[in-house]
Amino acid sequence: MPEYQSLYRKYRSQTFGDLVGQDAASRALQGAIISGRVAHAYLFSGSRGTGKTSAARLLAKAINCTGRSRDSAEPCNRCQSCLEMTAGSALDLIEIDAASNRGIDEIRDLREKVNLAPALGPFKVYIIDEAHMLTEPAFNALLKTLEEPPAHVVFILCTTDAQKIPLTVIGRCQQFVFRRHSEEQIVSRLSYIASAEKVSVDPDAMALIARTAQGSMRDAVGLLDQLVPLAMGPISLDGARSLLGIADPRLLDSLLDHVLAGQAAEALAELNRVYAAGAELRQVVRGMMEGCRDRLVAALSRHDNVTARRLSGVLDALLHLDGEVRRHAEPRFLVEATLARLSVEMGTGEAVVAPAVVVDAAPVKAEAVAAPVAAPVSSAPVAGWSDVLEKLNRTVRAAYLDAQPEVDGTTLVLWFRYGFHHKKAQEQSAQLMPHVRAWLGDGVKVDYRLRENEAAKPAARPASPEDDPFVREIVRRFDGRVTRVKEVSE
Repeated sequence: MPEYQSLYRKYRSQTFGDLVGQDAASRALQGAIISGRVAHAYLFSGSRGTGKTSAARLLAKAINCTGRSRDSAEPCNRCQSCLEMTAGSALDLIEIDAASNRGIDEIRDLREKVNLAPALGPFKVYIIDEAHMLTEPAFNALLKTLEEPPAHVVFILCTTDAQKIPLTVIGRCQQFVFRRHSEEQIVSRLSYIASAEKVSVDPDAMALIARTAQGSMRDAVGLLDQLVPLAMGPISLDGARSLLGIADPRLLDSLLDHVLAGQAAEALAELNRVYAAGAELRQVVRGMMEGCRDRLVAALSRHDNVTARRLSGVLDALLHLDGEVRRHAEPRFLVEATLARLSVEMGTGEAVVAPAVVVDAAPVKAEAVAAPVAAPVSSAPVAGWSDVLEKLNRTVRAAYLDAQPEVDGTTLVLWFRYGFHHKKAQEQSAQLMPHVRAWLGDGVKVDYRLRENEAAKPAARPASPEDDPFVREIVRRFDGRVTRVKEVSE
């Protein structure tokens, strides 16, 4: 019985014409090959499954092809060099996985071997995959060789995280960014593969695969490969959903409706039905994210700011949940707890926010200025505060988003949870005061206060942008680090 070859390996691009969705990079590389201006080092960056390694192999195959005409960049795929590279046995093509060969010893070994002449073709090509995984000493050891390699050597670095590549390395390479594939491009390629494999796939099932792949052609072809064993007849949408663990969008819409309506019990019951049907929880969360995002765009289009704020908060919680559900020991309980909390918040939030829609700004101003004693906190001042925030530019508004306003007579009290925001807000008070006076009157004063639990903490070091909870969350989520802080203004 012959060994089965996965579809994504079987249908890997063997010519530049097969390289889907990367027209700019493809044209530039073909132009360099035809004109004989192939650089000594390239950096291919982009998300997974966009064709970086395939393009690197095509470049290696084309510059070593002996049957290629001078006015064409396409490899012939018939000469000995092309056949060996297609089979993965070419001595002149060295692929290095930087995730498992990331140390300085491996790079020193590479530096010793680059001086050896090519075995068959005119060039020896080194493809370093996931190059951002190399250690800093390894990058430093590679710098000189990367800048001035032997004339017969071409380096191609491939990475899904170009921000982790040192600038000294990027400066020595020609960089090409590989874009995510559109759903139309993925469906077109899948239709071609299905036709070649004599498999009938429902168009709705194709669209589902393309949407699930999220721009990765390799993931899309892999998902199609999972469905091929079902091909006793046409692969239906329901069959694809069942195998891939994707819930019916109508059920997810209903689940999201319950959450936004504050119906916690109904939301949990709907989630249990979706879970019992075999849906994978991460796909459920992502489906809800898509639905929430579409509703947010619709709310912004009709200038419904109240609904947009509620949807933005729900979407932010779902984004955080998507990152946590993959590594949580009990993902079902985590999803249930999050949806229940969101439902409860939506239920209580509607009673507070709804009156703000019909409150007129002028009576609020007159009442706030005339009151000789502390005014009770109500939804009206909060609504007025939201209007003040919208009049600020982005940079100034960011300092006040954390503030919780209270009106005490002719004083606007702003409570802050974090010391960095408290300090930054006071520095930006000149931009805030004109809008506050227009809201509450010319005699208003602003009192900046820090919550006691935060103010009581001893200051270990001065507040810095790295202390911002938003910055900390971004650094944690993307496993990054803050290298430079720059003050910006509009």
